[in-house]
Formats: sequence, structure tokens, C-alpha cells
Amino acid sequence: MGTVDPEIPSAIVVQTRPTVPSMPIARPLAPRLAWLALWILIVLPAAYQLSLLLHALAGRIDYPYDLEWMEGGLLHHAERIRLGHGIYVPPNVDFIPYLYTPLYPTILAMLGKPLGISYAVGRTLSVLALAGIAVTTLATFVRARAAHFGVTAGCVLALGVFAAAYPYVEGWYDLVRADTLFLFMITVGIAGLPIWARSDRGAVGHGKVAAGAALMALAFFCKQTGIFYVALGGVLVVICNWRRAPTYVATAGVIGLGGCWVLNRTSHGWFWTYVSEIHRAHDFSTDRFARSFGNILWHFPLATILIAATWLLLAITIRRAHGIPRPARPFVLWTAAYALSTLVGAIGWGTEFAHFNAYLPALLHGALAAGTAIPAVIACVRIWTAHKDRGESYATLAALVAALPLAVTCSLTRWDPERFIPSDEDVAAGDRLIKRLRNIDGDVWMPSHPWYLHLAGKTPHVHRMGIKDVTTRQTRTIEGLDARLRDHAFAAIVLDNRDLQNELPLLRQEYRPALELPKAEQPRVFTGAQVVPESIWVPTLPTTPPAGVKRVFDFEGPAWAAGWTQDNDAWGQGPVTGSLPGQALVLGVTGLRFATSMHGGEAAGGRLTSPEFALDGGQLSLRLGGGDYSSELRVELWVEGAIARTFTVPSPPTEDLRTVKIDIADLRGKLGKLVMIDYSTKGHLNVDDVWLWP
Repeated sequence: MGTVDPEIPSAIVVQTRPTVPSMPIARPLAPRLAWLALWILIVLPAAYQLSLLLHALAGRIDYPYDLEWMEGGLLHHAERIRLGHGIYVPPNVDFIPYLYTPLYPTILAMLGKPLGISYAVGRTLSVLALAGIAVTTLATFVRARAAHFGVTAGCVLALGVFAAAYPYVEGWYDLVRADTLFLFMITVGIAGLPIWARSDRGAVGHGKVAAGAALMALAFFCKQTGIFYVALGGVLVVICNWRRAPTYVATAGVIGLGGCWVLNRTSHGWFWTYVSEIHRAHDFSTDRFARSFGNILWHFPLATILIAATWLLLAITIRRAHGIPRPARPFVLWTAAYALSTLVGAIGWGTEFAHFNAYLPALLHGALAAGTAIPAVIACVRIWTAHKDRGESYATLAALVAALPLAVTCSLTRWDPERFIPSDEDVAAGDRLIKRLRNIDGDVWMPSHPWYLHLAGKTPHVHRMGIKDVTTRQTRTIEGLDARLRDHAFAAIVLDNRDLQNELPLLRQEYRPALELPKAEQPRVFTGAQVVPESIWVPTLPTTPPAGVKRVFDFEGPAWAAGWTQDNDAWGQGPVTGSLPGQALVLGVTGLRFATSMHGGEAAGGRLTSPEFALDGGQLSLRLGGGDYSSELRVELWVEGAIARTFTVPSPPTEDLRTVKIDIADLRGKLGKLVMIDYSTKGHLNVDDVWLWP
């Protein structure tokens, strides 16, 4: 019947491998080399998948901009924690936290003190967690103790299958996100608790279980779904050594419940509001929940079939051997974890705003279950052929058959790591965008990429995801947001192609699109929602003149009205609503439109002449801007067939419109007209709001 670990309850006696004839000491070398060569061929596709993954990781880790649109928001979380501002605060224009528990940004904040807070540091943390998962996987297969090439092959194949899932989740393994750290913590806990529950005696043994409980409880503070794995850890301890279950429950309870109490108390209740109440207010799709089981179990169908077939073989073997063969224990463990993780993934993807990163635990634990099927098959076949000649050869052949589906899976999963790796052009686009943001005078809001403002030396504000979280089917208000929009507190708002202009009506009322960013200033993301910075919006300034001031021309019509003439196309068919191609951001426009000679580019030029109007005021003002300070860019006031006054772009020249006033008291009662002149081949002229002052 085999041996029994001293602290395993008798109800779950586990059968070790029966005594079998030992392998001959002096086996012929040629057959062994042939088997080894065959195993190397089997694992080559997995090694290839791992090389693709390493190539992608190396090409992404130091990208200085968002790989995924929520990365910068997590750096903002870490920066607030580092500065002692906290993250669980009432929703406000400066910050709303993501609906996550705080462990990951807290670790980033701690690392940020000596290293600085950056994308590279956050991604390095995720890559280190990935390396920890690989070490844990290796330990799992060492624990199988099957003394066979197939065990090593199973380890490589399991990691290869997990690497092959990288494109399915669009490269979620190495982001400034909590997912991979969470995956490392629960995987170590699942692998370690069955061992720690049985090892040592007295305080040392209980201490190991307490450490495992602490790891699982802290996983909850990485992602809320950790609570499912806290429960799984408790089940494992009860099965392996129920006497240590109180230690597990007490430790997990103190850290989990106590930590929640402290965080909720210090945040005046906002911790639980975000991580539970608002989270539960999101929509849940039963259709997505149901489809998730097919998405997960049938993504790598050969691996799933292997797991099912191995369970059938193991069930028959357990009847014969009256217990679970020791090398099959990891397979039992990881299929149980796979089942739970599949359920967790279905719940996660069924929740609103979720992505396929919800499947990460299932994809990893499924790969581990498939990989550990190989030593399980070896153990089962050894039991069935224990007293037969060439029994070991049968075990090896069965192991090869079990390994083949995983090798085929790795072979058939073709993906190009280059599509996940930013190019030099992407880095240059980000650099240009940061330079533009730095040159905007005043406060800027960039809802989808707040950390870009930090890189530009400005203050980050609330992330778009936070706004969606607290306003979707809820009545919560965001303190200060409406007031800042109405007061035009932001000199500019930089929006992505899918952003708040479609969600905040007040934004469209108080701001207008002023510049469509060129492709050369749109750094791409490579994971998750495909959004890029698209446009810069500026305040829609009031167009009503002060009391006693008369509006002459406001340039608010889409086409030139009767009486306007031009000698070429530089001034276009009418006033424009925003910057033209090649033109920088134009600030200071009142209303919606302004006139510009940028049609056709800097080299285009010509004259635009207004209808006549009565000079019945003491001063005439215009709002002028332009891309070149030159006498060839000017506005002339003509009276009685001669130039009476000349307006030039204020120095230094910028795209921003500024008011220029000229005294015309001596011209009162006469008729005048404006001639807007662009004879420069290196610049252009912007004009808005011609007013007469008393």
C-alpha cells in the first residue's frame, strides 16, 4: 500500500508507486540517446513559444509610454501613495481610483522611492512575477518525482502552452498592471500549501501554513478575485492536514478582514465603496459568462482533451492501486485549480468593462494541468505494467503520446511578437506629443493617459476609467469636474479617438476641437482597448462683446458671407473650427470658428478683403495670431481707397490669438474695410473677433 505522510488524515491515504523492477544500471547508450533526441524534438515547439515570449518582453519593457491605456493611471496611483495623498478618496476632478485593491500600486510606490516611478519599474515587477511563475512551475514538476525525461518535457511544454496564450490576451503578461503579480501569488500559494500543510511539526509547521495563508490573503489585496483562492487554500489545508486549518483560517482572517477594516477606517469608508459597492454596480452579462467556458476550455482543445483523457486513466488506476500515485498528485492539484480558475475567469469576463486578462489564471493553471498530465500518465502506466517486460518502455511511449498534443498546440499557435513591440516611430511620436503638451501654457487634462502630463512636467488629473466607473448607471458626482469645465480651468483637453467627448455633454458645450493630432504625434497602445491620442480641445470662449462694444465680424459662419473677396485659396472657403494640417494648436479663439490663411500650408498666401463697415467707434480691435513674425503678415484698414492703419501679429509670434487695438477716433463717421494679407512663404495669419469700442 505504500507509505503515508505522518500528518495526512487516514481518509486520504495516497498510494505511492508500487515497487517495480529497477531500471537496468547499464542500459545501452544508443536507445537512451534516441529517446532523448525524440524528447528534444517534442519540446522544441514549446521552446520556440518561450523564445517568442522573451522577444516580446524584451522589446516592450522600456517603452516610455502606455502599452495599455490604464498603465499610466496605475503610475498615478503609485505617485499619490508615494506622496502620502492616498487613493481611496471621494470622486474628484483630480483623482478617482480604479476599482482594485491597493497592493500593486503600493509596491510600485515603495520601489519608486529609490528607483523613481516609471513604466519600466512597473513592467519589471510584472516580468519578475512571470519569472517567479516559471520557477514555481519547475518546482511543481520536481515534486512529481517520476524520474523520467517526460517530467522535464512536461515542464517545458506547460510553460510553452502558457507562452502561446500571450497573443490571446493581447500581451497582458508584462504590463504596469496587477494581473501577473496576482497570478504569481496565487500560483505559489496553490503549489506550496499542500506541502507546507504536511511538512515539519509543531510551531514550524504551523508557521509555514500561516505564511501560505498570508500569501493568499495578500493576493486578495492585489485583486479581489483572490478571495476565491483564499477559499481554495483553506480546502487544500483541510484535505492535507486538517489540524492546521485553524492556523490558516486565523491568519487569513486577520490579514484579510483586518486589512479591509484598517483601509476602510482610514479612508472613511471609500475603500469598500470602490472595491465592492461600485464594482458590484457594474453590469454582469450572463451571455459572456456562459461563453467564457468555451473560450477557456476550447482555446487549446488538444490540451483540454489531454486533461480529460488523463483523468479517465487516473480514475481507473486509482481503483487498481487504491490511491493516487504520488507523481499524479500535481496533476490532481492543478486540474482542481484549473476548474476554479475557469469559473473565476468566466465571472471576470462577464463583468462590464472586462478584458481577456480575466482568463490569465485559467490559462496558466490549465497549462500546468496539461503539463503535469505527463508524469501522471507515466505513473499510471508504470502501475499497470509493473510486472511486465519492457514496462518502462511502455511508460515512455505513453508519455510521448501524452506530450504530443501539447507539442502540436505549441506548433499550431503562430504569432508574431513584433506586432506587440513598439517601434522607434512610436517612441518618437510620444516624444513629440510630450513636447507639445509641455509647450501648452496652463493646466491640461488628458483623461486616457494622465501620466503623459507628468512626463510633460504638468499635473495629472482623473483618468477616464475612473469617471466611467463612478457614473455608469449611478448618480455619483465628481467633485469639481463640472466647475472646472464651466470655468475653462483647463487650457486644453487632450482626447483619444474613443473618449469623454461622447460621454460628457458639458465638455462639448464648453470646449471645442482645436487641433487634430498628426499621426506622428499619436503613440500607439499594443494591448487592450486600441485607443490613441487624437485631438486637442480648447475652451469655447464667450463671443458676446462687453457692454457698449459693437461686433463687426465674428467669423462664426461656415462660409464667407456676401461682400468678402479673396485673390486665391489661402483663406479657404470660410472660417475653420480648428487647426489645419501642419498647423499647431490655436488657442484664444472665441466662439467656434476663426479665419486662417493656412489653407494650402505655410507657402500659400493671398489677400482676403472684408465688406465695408462704418467706423463709428473710438478704437478698433482684432484678435491676431500667426506662425511668423513678418511685415508680410498683416491686416490693413483701408479708408477712402488708402491704408489708414496696419495691424501686425503681436511679438513673439505664436498660433495663439491675442487682442490688438488701434485708435481710430480721427476716422469716426467714415467707411472702412479690412484687408488681411499673407505674403509670407514661411508663415500664416489667424484672425478672429473684429470689434469697435466706444
